[in-house]
Amino acid sequence: MKFVTPSKLIFLLLLSWLGTLSWAQSFPNKPIRFIVPFPPGGGAESTVRLVAQKMSDGLGQPVVVETRPGAGGNIGTEYVARSQPDGYTLLLATSGMTIQPHLARLNWDPMRDFTPIGLIASYGLVIAAHPSVPAQNMQELVSYAKANPGKLTYGSSGSGGPLHMGAELFNYQAGTRMLHIPYKGNAPMTLAILSGEINLVFDSQVGPLPNIRAGKLKALAMTGKKRSPNLPEVPTIREVKELNLPNFEYESWNGVVVAANTPADVVQKLSQELARVTALPDVREKLMAMGYDPRTEIKDEFGAIIANDFKRFGQVIREVGMKLD
Repeated sequence: MKFVTPSKLIFLLLLSWLGTLSWAQSFPNKPIRFIVPFPPGGGAESTVRLVAQKMSDGLGQPVVVETRPGAGGNIGTEYVARSQPDGYTLLLATSGMTIQPHLARLNWDPMRDFTPIGLIASYGLVIAAHPSVPAQNMQELVSYAKANPGKLTYGSSGSGGPLHMGAELFNYQAGTRMLHIPYKGNAPMTLAILSGEINLVFDSQVGPLPNIRAGKLKALAMTGKKRSPNLPEVPTIREVKELNLPNFEYESWNGVVVAANTPADVVQKLSQELARVTALPDVREKLMAMGYDPRTEIKDEFGAIIANDFKRFGQVIREVGMKLD
C-alpha cells in the first residue's frame, strides 16, 4: 500500500483546485445550446429567444435556441437531464416540470436530475373565451358551466402542463366540470380557440393578447394575484365576489436549469449572467409587454421555488384527482 505524504496531498489538492479554476475561467469556449422542450411558436419559446441573444452577448459565445418537442415537454427535458453536465446544454424549465412527475412515471426527476440556474419570468393565466360562448364575465361563465356540466371545453398546450394545471385547479375550486382538450403546443391550441373548436383557453398572455385586442376572443379573468397591466380592465378571479374564491391564485413560471452535477463555478457564471439579462430595462420592458413579470431569483432561490411547487402541486393533484388525457 502506498501512502501519500502531506506535502504531496497538498500538491494534488492544489492541482485539482487549479484545474477547476481553469475550467470556470475558460467557460464558455464553444456555443451553448438552449433547449426548448415545446413546439415553436409558444410563449415559452418567446422568452427564451429574448434572453438567449443577451446571454450570448455577455458570455461571448453563441447561445443557440433549439426546440425538442414531444410528450408534453418530456422528450426535451429528459434530453437535458441525460446531457453532459458541463453547462453547455440549458433547458427552458416551466412549472410543468413540477406537475408531470405526479401524473406519470418519467425518466427524469426535477429534484434529482437538474441544477437550477435562475428564473426568467412568472405569469398568471388569462381565461379567454371564443365569442360564441354565452358568457360575458366569469360569473356568467361559471353559472353556464354548472348548468351544463361537461359541455364547455378548454384547450391546453399539453396534458400535465401549467395551463392544464391552472384550469383543473379552477374547475376544482369553482365546482365546475369543463372538459380538457390537449394540443401539441400553443400554436395549434390558439388556432383551435380562434376557430371555435374549443370554447376556452387558460393561457399566458402571449398568444391570446393580440386576439383579445382584435375582438376575436373575450378575456374574462386573470388567475394571478393582480391584474395585468396589458389588460387592466380584466379582473382577477379572487376579485369576482360572486365566485366566492377570495384566495384563488395560480401563477406559472419559466426558468433555466442544467443537468445535475454541473460544476459549481459554471452554474454561478450562468446564474449571474441570467440575472444580469433579466434585469436589463429593455428585456424587462419586452417581457412585461408579453404579459410576464420579470424575475431575477437564481440558484438556491429558484431551487426553493421548484421544491415548493413540486410539493404543493403534488398535493393539489391528489385532491383534484387530475389525470393525463
